[in-house]
Amino acid sequence: MTFRFHSSDLPGRDIWCPGAEVAHAFIGSATVFSGVFGVGSGVGIPVDGVCVVDVRDLGALVGAAVRRFTRTEQGILRSLSLGFITTSLVLVDRAGHPVPAMPGPEQERAWTALRDQHARAMPV
Repeated sequence: MTFRFHSSDLPGRDIWCPGAEVAHAFIGSATVFSGVFGVGSGVGIPVDGVCVVDVRDLGALVGAAVRRFTRTEQGILRSLSLGFITTSLVLVDRAGHPVPAMPGPEQERAWTALRDQHARAMPV
C-alpha cells in the first residue's frame, strides 16, 4: 500500500507517496522527535492512506531539530535525526514553505544539498 502525504495548505495535492513501511517509519520518527524536542510534529494520523501535514508545525519541529543537531555533541542523536530532518526539509520545500532558519550560510548550503539529494529518492 502507498501512503500519500498532503500539506494542510494544499488539500488533495501529493507532496510525497512512500510505501506503507516508510510512511510508518516517518510518522513514528516525527512523533518521537516531537517529544524529544518539545515541539508539535505537524504530522497527522493517516486516514485511508492519506496523512495531512501541517507544514508550519513540521517546519518548527525541523527547525528545533536542526538547532539541536548543530549544538549537540551526541553523535547518535545527530545520526538518528539526520534522515528525519532531511525528509522533513523535502516536505516543507514541496509544500512551498520556506525552510527554517539555518545557523549560517555553510549549514544552509549543506542542508540544501542533502535535501535536494534526498528528494530524488522520495516519490510523488
